[in-house]
Amino acid sequence: MPTPTPTQAAGEAAPPRAAPLAVSLALLVLAAGLAWGAWRMPRDAGYVVLGAHVFPLVIAGFVGTVGALLALQALRGGWPGLATPPTRPPAACRSARHAAAWLSGGLMVMALTLQHIGFVPAAALLFACAARGHGSQRPWLDLAVGVALTLPLFWLFTLGLGLRLPALTGRWI
Repeated sequence: MPTPTPTQAAGEAAPPRAAPLAVSLALLVLAAGLAWGAWRMPRDAGYVVLGAHVFPLVIAGFVGTVGALLALQALRGGWPGLATPPTRPPAACRSARHAAAWLSGGLMVMALTLQHIGFVPAAALLFACAARGHGSQRPWLDLAVGVALTLPLFWLFTLGLGLRLPALTGRWI
C-alpha cells in the first residue's frame, strides 16, 4: 500500500489510481468476452473427455479473478511501487532487444523442428530460449522445466481434448 499523504489519515486508504483501475477493468472486459465466446461454443463433447468450451472458460475465470483482485487493489490505493518511477531503467529493460532476439529465435526453432523432433522437445527448446532471453544461465535446468511444463499440456490436449499434436518425441527415437 502506498505511503499515506500528509493530508491522509493513518488508517484511511489512498484514493484509487486511474491506470491500475483501467488495467483491471480491461482484464475484466477481456474475461467477460472470453466467457461469452466459450458459452457460444458447441457443447457436444463427442469422443473427448472435455468439450472445447472448458479451457476458454477456465482461462476466462483466471483472467477475471486476476482482474477482480487488481481492481480491489486499485480501489485501495493503487499498486505498490508505482508512485515513484525509476530514474534509470532496470537491466531487463536495457536488454529488451537481447530478450526479443532469444524469444524470436526460440519461436523459429520451434516452428522448424516441431514436425521433426516432436511437440514436447520443441516446446522445451522454446521455453529454454525464452528463459535465456530473460537472463537465465542454466540451460539444462530450463530444458527440464520446459519438459515438465509441456508434458501435462501435451497430455491435456491429446487425451483431454482429443487434438492431434505432433508426436511426443517425433521420429528421432
